[in-house]
Amino acid sequence: MFLKKAEGLFFRNYKDFSLEFTSLINIFTGANGQGKSSFLEALYCCLRGRSFYPFVKSQIIQNGEKKAKVFLTFEENMGISTLSADFFFTGDVLKKDFLYCGKKTNRSFLLKKFPTFVFTEDSIKCIRQGSDQRRAFVDEMLGFGYQRRIKGNFDRILQEKKRLLKDIKQDILSVKEADDVLTALNHNFLQISLKLVQERLKILRNLFKPLTDLKRRFFRAPLPDLGFSYVLSEDQKVSEETDILLLLRKDLEKKKDLEIQLGTVLSGPQKHEIYFLFNGENSRVFCSKGEQRAFILSLLGSYVHQVPGAFLFLDDVLMELDEEIQSKFLQFLEQKQCQVFLTNCSLIPLRTKKMSFFSVENATIKRYG
Repeated sequence: MFLKKAEGLFFRNYKDFSLEFTSLINIFTGANGQGKSSFLEALYCCLRGRSFYPFVKSQIIQNGEKKAKVFLTFEENMGISTLSADFFFTGDVLKKDFLYCGKKTNRSFLLKKFPTFVFTEDSIKCIRQGSDQRRAFVDEMLGFGYQRRIKGNFDRILQEKKRLLKDIKQDILSVKEADDVLTALNHNFLQISLKLVQERLKILRNLFKPLTDLKRRFFRAPLPDLGFSYVLSEDQKVSEETDILLLLRKDLEKKKDLEIQLGTVLSGPQKHEIYFLFNGENSRVFCSKGEQRAFILSLLGSYVHQVPGAFLFLDDVLMELDEEIQSKFLQFLEQKQCQVFLTNCSLIPLRTKKMSFFSVENATIKRYG
């Protein structure tokens, strides 16, 4: 599948846009605040049904307008297809309508039909940020269908448990009244938590297998040993022999009374820690910023290698990298079959036939080069 054209109206700071794509790698350059990320967000919202920003939904629609629209045209094996997304408010709720080839569809269809991934500057910084960012980095790599449903089901059960514990905390329900529901909910929570942890570990193990070539691209000799550590709780590290369900159950039982007392969820995958290891040490502490960026780029490259045919959005991930590393990463992307949409504040020195370049200024996009 190849995205041939993107059109839009009143999306964030864009009055309109209309661009045609002829290359696998599409690079958008311009100063901060000019609309590079907003354009990527418009494409992503249409393909995935949601933004990659976790905030300010109301600003998706340009001030003074009632609706924003994105319209995409693809070349598929079967011929030309289209996908459109309308964004509008009903009261205070942001609504979204999606049409594939003129027929109404939903986010579940989008997830299966359009494999789409986004990595931002925060993704690159995840090593030196908190555990939330490292979990989000790994969870973005969850696939579609079964894997994505696991994460969705976990999020749903987590929210149900949060609401129940809050009701107990606020004396809307007594502990006795809520006991049967909480017991059943904890059982389901453990089962879906086990599946999510297993999928995270599968992703991590697959990421770290094919790193030899990528390390040569992004690190200078001597090449480091890159690895990871998954910690369930209180330094309970997971290995091939770990009984994950047993540890999850022990941690839940240990914290169950405190969860009721505080009215919040203290146990589960949303609390787990993922460490990226550099020569056996925590890369958050023992790596320079450059090494941390090279580490994450290696993992991104490993992931791209495993998902041919996807749409890949890279928002400012090349910042602070020297020209040599930038060129090596782009040369690597050229060898893959992903269609890439990449933003960068400065001009990219590398020029090849597989790249198209666009300048972005004041929410206006022009092709150049």
